[in-house]
Amino acid sequence: MDFEELVCYSQTIILIILGIGYYLNVKNNTLPLKSKVESKCPSCGYTISDKEVNYCAKCGNMLSHSKGLSLEK
Repeated sequence: MDFEELVCYSQTIILIILGIGYYLNVKNNTLPLKSKVESKCPSCGYTISDKEVNYCAKCGNMLSHSKGLSLEK
């Protein structure tokens, strides 16, 4: 195998890898983004940007995820 032939094969492999990377990047950018849910702490009014949080980061108040239950002080 010549050096030039080896270079040609390696360039082909690099182009294939770059093509796969480009395809994955385009595919990930076209997926719908998660909508951000913002709520406010009932005690201090701090804006909470995650719905999976159980406690307020500012005052430590326990937040309720139940629709019918209110944990206001």
